[in-house]
Amino acid sequence: MRSEDRKTIKSVERAFRILECLVRKDGVGVNELAKELDYSPSTVHVHLTTLQQLGYLITVNGEYDISNRFLYFARHAQTRVDGLDVIKANVRRLAEETDERVQFMIEEYGRGIYIDKAEGKHGAPNNTFLGKPRYLHMCASGKAILANLPKERVTEIIDYWGLPKQTENTITDEETLFSELEKVREEIATNKGETVDGLIAVGAPILSVDDRVIGSISISGPAHRISTNGEVKKVYRDKLIGATEDITLNLRYP
Repeated sequence: MRSEDRKTIKSVERAFRILECLVRKDGVGVNELAKELDYSPSTVHVHLTTLQQLGYLITVNGEYDISNRFLYFARHAQTRVDGLDVIKANVRRLAEETDERVQFMIEEYGRGIYIDKAEGKHGAPNNTFLGKPRYLHMCASGKAILANLPKERVTEIIDYWGLPKQTENTITDEETLFSELEKVREEIATNKGETVDGLIAVGAPILSVDDRVIGSISISGPAHRISTNGEVKKVYRDKLIGATEDITLNLRYP
């Protein structure tokens, strides 16, 4: 977990805050960036010019935006994930079989990061993006990961990030969360409108040969398709478990 007490280089912090703002705004000019981040226009301009000269920014219609050079770093980061090729293949197969949205998440710094997803023909839109950090306690994939981490690690994550509320169904009590994680270890994880009202998801972990949690896969969709009387339909559970078992076999017997 990161420490707030470590010394940081302020110019590097500013550069990455500028990059993050560019992504949020989907391209923006110097003055708008300066106002958004409370930096002087001259400071913003120097950072933008430097990043552009290094090839990490482009200009489109007079506004700055992220270049595709960042794909080099993203693809390198993904090489650390065991069995990523077979995981991606199963993500796509599940999306085709269920017609829903299927996603693969890993944990970094106590947050969930989606690094792959596939849309079935009925995939419901939501606010998840590849690479965007998510709170683990409120999504099915996150709960599947938390359930397979040591308890002290889960406590550390809660202490650092808290249990923020996103909908009326989000778990915000530590005792309630640990109780649910106990059930997840015996069954599978669910998200019943905890991130988006009316959206239900089911998630299961992917474990390495030495039982370390690599990440998790989830299937999500509107409640009327995924559940009956508030319970996830058996077909989605079975297909999800089948996919994670296939991945596990490929990891153990490549």
